[in-house]
Amino acid sequence: MKVFIDTNVLIYWVDDSARADVVEQLLVQQAVISVQVLNEFANVLRRKRAMALPDIETLCSTLIETCDVLDLSVRTHQTALTLMARYNLSVYDANIVAAAVLGDCAILYTEDMQDGLNVKLPGSEGHNTLVICNPFRI
Repeated sequence: MKVFIDTNVLIYWVDDSARADVVEQLLVQQAVISVQVLNEFANVLRRKRAMALPDIETLCSTLIETCDVLDLSVRTHQTALTLMARYNLSVYDANIVAAAVLGDCAILYTEDMQDGLNVKLPGSEGHNTLVICNPFRI
């Protein structure tokens, strides 16, 4: 089962915490991320965590080797616009959800969206539903 990991979850991977252990467990599954996630991850580590660029490059390389990384595309953008209207998502969240849906993921792990929300594209009968899940909920 493919699982998509959002940036806000991946950020804990660099911490020394129980949440970092949860992220490690997610990464050993059929983990999927997008180029958007890589960009956001690098930006947060550099701007908010003041991490050195070589360390960020190493972490991003590890993610690229570990995860299936989906490119940004016009199809992702168009799907995101549909999801924005249907689920009242921001453009950035909608692009994450669109990448997860188009990547045939069953679960999107994130802290920023409605836990338990089932997402399905209009006209996608026969396709799996994406479930949004907070991996840190008790």
